[in-house]
Parts: sequence; structure tokens; C-alpha cells
Amino acid sequence: MGKNILSRFLLIGFLFAGVSCSNDDVPNDPESTVSLNMLDEGHGKTWLGESDVYINDANNFYAYSCLIADVGEAGGVGVTMPPKLENLVHEVAVTPGHIYQVFDNEAVREFPSGARAVAVGAEYYRFFVVSPILVDDKSTGAIVKYVLVSPDTKELPEYGHVIGKVNYVGEQASMELPEGAECFWYGGIPEVFDVSTDDGILKMTLAKTPTEYNGVQGNYNVYVRLDDVYTSVVVQVK
Repeated sequence: MGKNILSRFLLIGFLFAGVSCSNDDVPNDPESTVSLNMLDEGHGKTWLGESDVYINDANNFYAYSCLIADVGEAGGVGVTMPPKLENLVHEVAVTPGHIYQVFDNEAVREFPSGARAVAVGAEYYRFFVVSPILVDDKSTGAIVKYVLVSPDTKELPEYGHVIGKVNYVGEQASMELPEGAECFWYGGIPEVFDVSTDDGILKMTLAKTPTEYNGVQGNYNVYVRLDDVYTSVVVQVK
């Protein structure tokens, strides 16, 4: 009998330990968390924060200009994670227990490698679906919790950082690139600069004399990506 009692106590102990571990796995909500009864478009059409995300009649999150990522199951809105940019859509199912991210379309850029990144300093929403809102067993929306977050800037400078000013042929502006960085620029720069990224250094050497009339003067942007974030650095031609 003594062994049976001991076994029961051990079993209860294991059960409590299991419950304790389970609770520890659920992250606390950040202080800035907002709880929202998000009604669908047939019952009030509640928007998510300052975004254009709402729940449509098909019980999907929908956005016209924003991009939505369904990250999958999570313990709550307090789960921290990097931006998930592989599968961005304008419409996705409302799934209780799932966490989502919402990005401004203009803050996301695709680089020549095919990798996407979000701009340094750009805020985006992370939200969690707690449960559906039911009236007479019919879904009329969802209870969500959301926070506004920003990506880790890693080793990148702030957006629009000026790396140099040049005003004569052969003058150079340069910047040391973080390991693994990818650079991208639009047309116009090759006609004005000789550009190199050899040895982990972005070098922009002025190749055309700026005059008041030839349109060379101005600001030239190079986009630099590191993993899931990017920035814009500027060279000014005077």
C-alpha cells in the first residue's frame, strides 16, 4: 500500500510538472498589446489597427494594400520572431491559435536573389487569433490580440544614411558591408558611377562630370539587404 501511495504522489507530481511546463511555454502579452473584437464585414467590419486588414464574408483576413503572412500555430502574441516574408498574400483564412504578420506593401522589397526584406525602421503588426466570435453558433468575427513591432536593424545603418558626397570625376564614396549583404540599385547609377562591392566594401566612384545642365547632380540610392531587413544608403552628387 505504501508503494501505491508513493506512486500516486509521484504521478501527481509529474502531472503538476507537466502543467507548469505547459504554462511556461505560453509567453506573456507585451505591455503594448491591444485586444480587439474584430467583427467581419457583415457585422460591422472592424479594421486591424491602422492597417486595411479586415475579415471578409468568407471568414478570411483580407487587405488591399497590405501584405499578410500566416506564420502558423503559436502560444500567443508575445511570441517573438523575425519577419516572415516568403508567402505574403492579400487574403488568408482566419485560424484560431495562429499568429500573423501584416506589412505595408511599400516597406517590402524583393532583391535580385529573390529574397524579400522589410525596410529598417518600418513598423508592422503581429497579431494572434484567440477565438472566433460566435452568435447563434455563427461566426461574426474573431477575438485577436495585436502589437506593433519593428524588425531588428542588425548591422545596417538607418534608412537614407548618407555615405558620401562627391563632385568630381574619380571621387569615391564607400561603405563597409556586413558579411552576407546583398546590394541592389536602379538604372541611372551605372551611367554616373563605377560601382564595386568587392572585398565586402561598397565603392561608388563618380564617372561623369556633374554640371548644372546634364542632370547628374542629385541623390543616388543603393539598397542593402542583410537577411530579412534592408536599408537605403545615399551618395550625393553636388
